[in-house]
Amino acid sequence: MLSAQAAVLATSQLVTPLIPGSQKSLSIDLLSIDPKQPVWVIYQMVGVSADAKPEGEMVLDSSFEMIPLSMGDSVVVFKPKNMEIVKATKGLGDQLTANVGERKPEELKAMFGADMYAAYEAISRNEGTYLTGTIVKEYQTDGKRDVRLMTSFNRVKGIQPVMLNVIVGQGEIPARYKQFGKKSLSPEKIITALISFAIAGVWLMRRRKQ
Repeated sequence: MLSAQAAVLATSQLVTPLIPGSQKSLSIDLLSIDPKQPVWVIYQMVGVSADAKPEGEMVLDSSFEMIPLSMGDSVVVFKPKNMEIVKATKGLGDQLTANVGERKPEELKAMFGADMYAAYEAISRNEGTYLTGTIVKEYQTDGKRDVRLMTSFNRVKGIQPVMLNVIVGQGEIPARYKQFGKKSLSPEKIITALISFAIAGVWLMRRRKQ
């Protein structure tokens, strides 16, 4: 049972949700929340683009099961103009290609999908960009104590999602979550996210061959 006094009630994550075979949606069950308080949800996104000046958007559908929401409340839109944009560096490209290993372009395209492969290629050449951003939403739960949050990708254009963190809570929002994307993430965190999609792709390719 989760206490309604807790600042953070639950967290969940999607890694490389749009490459072939990856999980593209998540659900979070919240039990025994305070029905008198709104629930806040923090969406933290890391994306990559083959372009030095990325354009496009990443759009999520996110709502509580059996609780009607307006279109504005249920849609979460990440655009470059509202995100921190950082150019890829040589160190990042070297670590990424080292984890993927020597593979043919055809194999990598099958592993990542065409759009993610284009971003991977740009970053491995020390080009392209990565983006971070945060969106905070507040929802009413219609007096329910047990709810389920369901989040999925609706569409993407120009940017490929690498990692989505979803944090749910009531009460005060911890300051550390508010700062995500307002200034550049440390290189270690970005490298970890990008290597995660490389490793995930390798693992999926090996699983398909078994």
